Amino acid sequence: MKRIVLVIILVIGLSLSLLPQATSGNGKVRGIVTDAQTGQPIEGVTIKLYSVRAGGYFKPSPKTSVDGKWRAFHIRGGMWYIDFEKVGYETKKLSYNIETRPGVRHDPIELTLKKIEGPSLDAKIVEEINKAKELMVEEKFQEALTLFVEIKEKYKELSGIAIVNLYMGNCYSAMEDYTKAVDSFKLALEKYPKNMELILSIGNAYTNMNDTPKAMEWLKKLPFEEIHNVDTLYNIGVNFYNTSKYDDAVKYFSKATEIDNTFAPAFYQLGMTYTALNKINEAVVALKRFMELDPDSPDYQTAKAIIDAFSK
Repeated sequence: MKRIVLVIILVIGLSLSLLPQATSGNGKVRGIVTDAQTGQPIEGVTIKLYSVRAGGYFKPSPKTSVDGKWRAFHIRGGMWYIDFEKVGYETKKLSYNIETRPGVRHDPIELTLKKIEGPSLDAKIVEEINKAKELMVEEKFQEALTLFVEIKEKYKELSGIAIVNLYMGNCYSAMEDYTKAVDSFKLALEKYPKNMELILSIGNAYTNMNDTPKAMEWLKKLPFEEIHNVDTLYNIGVNFYNTSKYDDAVKYFSKATEIDNTFAPAFYQLGMTYTALNKINEAVVALKRFMELDPDSPDYQTAKAIIDAFSK
């Protein structure tokens, strides 16, 4: 099973969250975003919250205020993927489980963003790019791609326009044209060689192309301590498992389950990896958790058979 990450960097505005539809609930989450180099708060960071259960975004997206703070109220509980995005900064993506039980209070999410090297684009160009990105949010990827191509050609003399290649790569990935996606991501990487999101995007594209050696070549460039997204951890773990590097696979699957203790596939893969390592007790614990989380999974009987065999 593969879980694919689509990384999108969006431009910014300023607002507080209101009630969406499918993503509404009783949950609350808040945080502060600061500059990784200066430690100063960053105003105007877009916080995009995607509910795994609802399969949709919380709208409108919160934005950080002048003191770098943001908040989102009345959102449903469960696992959320949260992107922190601002033009001129690398996007950060994390997974966050929101509890809605009475008395549960989440600590603020404290996060830093790193500036992207190179010139930034002026407001007019950012506005044009934002229109294309809105089409991506609406899943009109071909229309968005057409606009990005036009923008890229229109402002081709500006070195900062190279970031459009990232957005084009995201469109190609969403359309499952991973070869063109990789080409676009690599063009962006030439201008922004330290951008971790581009490296992640290239690795995920190769994963989707079933090119494990290439996927691992890129994904292993990501510092383990900086990966906070369960999809990324899961993908890397699967690649390690498929190449029989079980100790490495355990490391990534374990972190995925620590971040999201409801992520059934990671528990299954963790159990299978422990089985390969002949670590019986650990395998049984992980597989039992998987069976609790996903009793309808086609892998349920396999997990049960392994537990039964270990019991004998």
